[in-house]
Amino acid sequence: MRKILAILAAVSLLFCGCATCQKDPAPSSNQQKLTKNMFYKNGKFDREAAKKAYFEMMENLGYPISENLRQNMWVTDFELGDFPNVGMGGIFWAHENVNGVFGHEIFLLPNQILIEHRHVAGNGLPAKNECWQARAGSAYCFGEKGEDASKYPQVKVPESQKNFVTVHKVTPIDAKRGNIAWLSRLESSHYMIGGPDGACVTEYGAFHSNDNNRYTNPKVGF
Repeated sequence: MRKILAILAAVSLLFCGCATCQKDPAPSSNQQKLTKNMFYKNGKFDREAAKKAYFEMMENLGYPISENLRQNMWVTDFELGDFPNVGMGGIFWAHENVNGVFGHEIFLLPNQILIEHRHVAGNGLPAKNECWQARAGSAYCFGEKGEDASKYPQVKVPESQKNFVTVHKVTPIDAKRGNIAWLSRLESSHYMIGGPDGACVTEYGAFHSNDNNRYTNPKVGF
C-alpha cells in the first residue's frame, strides 16, 4: 500500500509540474523603471544609453546578440525627446534594390511605441508592403484591421502621441505563437507598441526609401 501511495504522489507531482510549466510567464516584476533622464545628457539623446537598455532587454528575453548586431544596431527617439515611451532600435539585415530584398529587426522596450506612419510610392519605388513576426517577447501591431483596441486596455498609447494616432485596430504578435501580422493595405497607417517585457520583431518587406515614409506627427525626425 505504501508503494502504491508513493507512486500516486509522484504521478501527481509530475502532472502538477507540467501544468505549471505550460502556463505563460507573467511579465517581469523586477524591470527597472525607465525615465527620461537616463537617456538624455544636456538635452541631447544618449544613443549609447539607449543601446544598453535594448541589449539588457534582449538578454532578459533570451534573444541572441551577435557581433553584427552590436556593431550595426541603430537607435532613435524620432527627435521627440521621450525615448522611454517613444522610440525604437533596429538593424537592417538586408537592404538592397537589385532584387528588392529587405530584412529588418525592430527592437521595442516595454510599452514603447514605434510611432504611426505609412509608406507611399515614390522615387521610382512602389509602396512598401510588410509584415511582422515577434522573435522574442511580444508586441501589438496597430492598423486598419484586427481586433478592437478596447480588448487590450493594458496597451496604452503614450500621452505625447495620443493626438497623432488615427488607427485603432490591433493584432498582437508573440514569439511563443510565432504568428504573423500583415500591413492592412498598401499606404495604410500603422504603428507598434512593445509588450510588457519588450519585443524583438523581424520585419519582412519590400525594398523602400526612407524618403517615402510619412509620419502622422509633424515633429518627427528620422
